[in-house]
Amino acid sequence: MRPVLVEAPQGPLVPVAELHVHCESEPEYHDDLIMSFERAAVSFLDGYTGRLGRCILDQKWALPLNKRPDVVNLPFPDCRGFAIERKDADSWVEVPGAALQVFEDQVSLSDLPSNADGLFLTFRAGWADASNVPEDYKQIVRLLVAHWFVNRAAVSPSTAATAIPFGAEALISPLCCVMG
Repeated sequence: MRPVLVEAPQGPLVPVAELHVHCESEPEYHDDLIMSFERAAVSFLDGYTGRLGRCILDQKWALPLNKRPDVVNLPFPDCRGFAIERKDADSWVEVPGAALQVFEDQVSLSDLPSNADGLFLTFRAGWADASNVPEDYKQIVRLLVAHWFVNRAAVSPSTAATAIPFGAEALISPLCCVMG
């Protein structure tokens, strides 16, 4: 089951003023460019398709329950705030009577309605706000933003092409897919 993002994370992980310092850019210049790199860096790391295999900032996700499973494996560590819900027009409505029991990386489901069309297990994942996120996650974003700010072209004749900077990769590796 592929999760669906219901509510995207809000706000930047690293403030623009901090990124200006890291990029050695003049304050008030390039704000939009720097923040677009910040969003791209967080997106590269965060969520279901992110390099870290976890959510960084608080966000809501939904797993479809069309086949009425008894057990659902969670796609991220630190999931919380579980509910069984249906998507009704543009809102989410909790399903009465459905029961769930949460384990470390699974949720056991029972008493689901017979019609499972449009039924989802919803949950939240990620730290409540940027002040709670560990520093190493923020440092990866700073390194990626600075690298992309300086190397705006896909390939530069004066430097070797790399997928991501070595310093960022060194910080990502120990965090990648860490449960907890």
